Amino acid sequence: MIVETNIRAAHMFRLIAKWIIIYLLLSIIVCIGYIEFGWRIAIPETEIAIMGTALSILMGFRVDAAYKRWWEARIIWGAVVNNSRTFAREVMGFLGKENTDIARTLIYRQIGFVESMGKHLRRQGGAEHLNRLLSPEDYDTIKSKRHVPNTLLMMNLKQLTELNESGRLNTYLLVQLETILQNLTDELGKAERIKNTPFPVPYGYFSWLLVHTFACLIPFAMVKELGYATLILAIIISFIFLIIEQIAIQIQDPFEGQPNDTPMTTIAKNIEIDLKEILGESPLPEPLTPKAGVSM
Repeated sequence: MIVETNIRAAHMFRLIAKWIIIYLLLSIIVCIGYIEFGWRIAIPETEIAIMGTALSILMGFRVDAAYKRWWEARIIWGAVVNNSRTFAREVMGFLGKENTDIARTLIYRQIGFVESMGKHLRRQGGAEHLNRLLSPEDYDTIKSKRHVPNTLLMMNLKQLTELNESGRLNTYLLVQLETILQNLTDELGKAERIKNTPFPVPYGYFSWLLVHTFACLIPFAMVKELGYATLILAIIISFIFLIIEQIAIQIQDPFEGQPNDTPMTTIAKNIEIDLKEILGESPLPEPLTPKAGVSM
């Protein structure tokens, strides 16, 4: 899943191509029937213009509502990035060189949290992908859990509490690190709210229905004044409304694996690189960047 840096017109056109063909054929039938056979099928263009204006307003709200969901999802993952880096930096700074192994365990769990959060939002299985990051004991603990990200946060908090009880981490620093874990819990909950709250079905369905109804009526309103020129103008207008509707569909559910969704895999991999760098581990791969037309 990626955010495309180069949105190709061909990709978007393929999504609506069948409808463009259908409305082109409809326009051809209307033009031939009205001009060549004298069918009385023309309708007043004023009423269609009013409908088009109302539909434009509706589609503006439709795209805006979808974009807000998409942008909120990106803000959530931006906060996960910031909190992950802060957590790793403070763990390394607070625990010191004498507790490097403990710091590594905590940071690797945080890497696992970010990766499992993306898998959890996509409904892509359990904890099998974390075997490379966790100790055998940790892996045995989480592999049967339903909510892996939440379990990993709980495991980190438990170990931090134990460090506090043993005197290796004072209470003030424990509270500071716990605040970061709380922030991560909040961001996880916000993402789950978007995932588990589908875009309102009547809103999406009726906007789709009205767009296609309008596209069907366009040639009937234009044929009287424009004749065969209706073929060109009707397709252009239909294309505009169909593209707007398709944009809304593409971004309204940002965790569903669509090409323009939140790039969770890329973000998780880059966080892993950053946190391992904080640990001083090398060699490090290059950070991933979203590429157009590639699903990640």
